[in-house]
Amino acid sequence: PRLPRAVCRRCLRPVSVCYCRHLTSLETQTRVVLLQHPRERHVAIGTARMASLCLPGAELHVGVKWDGSPELARALSDPARPAVLLYPGEGAIDVAKHPPPGPVTLIVVDGTWWQARKLVRANLELARLPRYAFTPPAPSEYRIRREPHETYVSTLEALVHVLGVLE
Repeated sequence: PRLPRAVCRRCLRPVSVCYCRHLTSLETQTRVVLLQHPRERHVAIGTARMASLCLPGAELHVGVKWDGSPELARALSDPARPAVLLYPGEGAIDVAKHPPPGPVTLIVVDGTWWQARKLVRANLELARLPRYAFTPPAPSEYRIRREPHETYVSTLEALVHVLGVLE
């Protein structure tokens, strides 16, 4: 009988391709809350888990319905760090030109673009948040997965860019 492969308990990758030793921990004033579509949870090439492992204060939650959830309620309840949504589209504020005036709770939806759009549309509390976006300085360098447009980047790349502006 075949034995199951050994898996890293931290990154959930097979030990032979564990990336934990390459991760750098980064403390931020920005509180990061990642809301991941369930179909992305076990995608080996996803970047939300990697991002959450680099940000000690980050939270990673998996689901589709967030309205009324304790996770979203906690994210929305910090008056010292008001919640904002990192998501492009109509009404989104350019974070580089008009950053929030102080520390925020940055809500980041993670999934394919179709899944992320569905998460925002299905959750009125998310859709009502002030929305921030940015124009990447260069096309995505995450070559493992193709983005549908040259101005789209992975979750990890988006966080690097936005935290670079906010911090």
